[in-house]
Amino acid sequence: MCNFRVCIVGGGLAGSLLANGIINNGVDTMVFERDEETLKREGYQIRLGDPALTGLASCLTDSQLESIVQKLGRYSGSSKTAPSICNTKFQTILDLSALPTYSKSSAINRVVLRDLLLDPVIAEGRVKFGKHFSHYEIIENGPSGNESVKVNFTDGSSEHCDILVAADGSGSKINKQIGAKNLVDMKSHVSFLSKGNATKERLRQLPPRLLNGPILVFKNGISLYYALYLPASQQKDGDQDQDDDFDFDENQASFYWSLSVPRELCPFDNPSDIPDRRQVCLDIVRDWAPEYHVMLSAGAGDEDNITVTRLRASTKLSKDWRRRLQAHNGNVREEGHPRVWLVGDAVHAMQPTRQVGIRGMGGNQAMRDIADMLPQLLELKRAAEAGPSLSTREIETRCNAYEKKMIDRSFAWVAKSGGTSQPIEELESADFLKTIDLDGLLGRVISFLAGLLLPVATILYKTAKRSKQ
Repeated sequence: MCNFRVCIVGGGLAGSLLANGIINNGVDTMVFERDEETLKREGYQIRLGDPALTGLASCLTDSQLESIVQKLGRYSGSSKTAPSICNTKFQTILDLSALPTYSKSSAINRVVLRDLLLDPVIAEGRVKFGKHFSHYEIIENGPSGNESVKVNFTDGSSEHCDILVAADGSGSKINKQIGAKNLVDMKSHVSFLSKGNATKERLRQLPPRLLNGPILVFKNGISLYYALYLPASQQKDGDQDQDDDFDFDENQASFYWSLSVPRELCPFDNPSDIPDRRQVCLDIVRDWAPEYHVMLSAGAGDEDNITVTRLRASTKLSKDWRRRLQAHNGNVREEGHPRVWLVGDAVHAMQPTRQVGIRGMGGNQAMRDIADMLPQLLELKRAAEAGPSLSTREIETRCNAYEKKMIDRSFAWVAKSGGTSQPIEELESADFLKTIDLDGLLGRVISFLAGLLLPVATILYKTAKRSKQ
């Protein structure tokens, strides 16, 4: 019998979820997180759709799943909603929840979800904080040819494992070292992100339509996404102020918005050079309906809560990318090695602001990756326990099985999100993204067709479902 050990670099959603899955199945593991444990984290919103729920269900116990369900946001009494596409006049062009085939999703604060996933791992003593990844080495253990991975950190420490999982996000150093090198900076757009407390007083100032679900706006290359996170009240005996209009946990409720704009509309090379980020956003939407000005001004009296970020995306990997690297890398054993696995944004980073589907699909796909990865790791655990030591060929077979599923599924979503199968230069000049305008004829046509065809489509869809049953 041989011990089987997995090291995970990155304690975000994917890394912490995987850690739960393998701990719950008796696998030796350790998570290495670069942030300090005492760091106060601020999180934006993620919407959990079917891919994320599949990943969560594959790794968590019933009680762990229930703790997440209790924290899901509620809109109009339901946890599952879909966005509405609006024009800049604040008129609804298309309510995506009316589409019979559209998958609804549930909102949750990213930090709330991350803490729910990471806390059980911390309780098991399986997380080391303040560990900045430096590089890894493939070590040959004796004349038998058995190998392991040595994971090195910038503080001079190191760890050994059978499998190294890169869950270190879109800036992944491991992605670069292994030779994938498919993560690219998007130079065409800049995103402004904001989050604040959704108090009941603040909610009364925001447009009531937001209580029905998130909204999306597209205007000549600009996109705005705005959503509320309203978790159910946890108070049962009147500890929280009663309100006939609102019943949610005011201590955890939040609003979130992202405004993605073409670089030419933000004439600053460095985000730190922007003197007043909120005013820049308000200037960009100055000709939009007053409701948008109210929405973007929410929380203006709070400490500066607007972050500016440049997006990253990824080019699709071929399913034999590792073999190709190994055939041409000479004596560089680390490149393409099957003992190093990639997950989430560390392999398929995608743009969050150009897709009309579920917001946070990058996070959804990262958690879905875990559902594909976990069975392969558990097969390796069983093989290691049966003995002898795992061969690199056995590990390669399991790695390929995981990547075959992951590549087809995740990169389809990369393409839907605005993709990077095209060069960045082509994306910058994409006429469609720069000219889409729902204020005029296009918006009226979409709205008319939706009103005309959606009722018929809904009837046909329900009839087809009943016939299949």
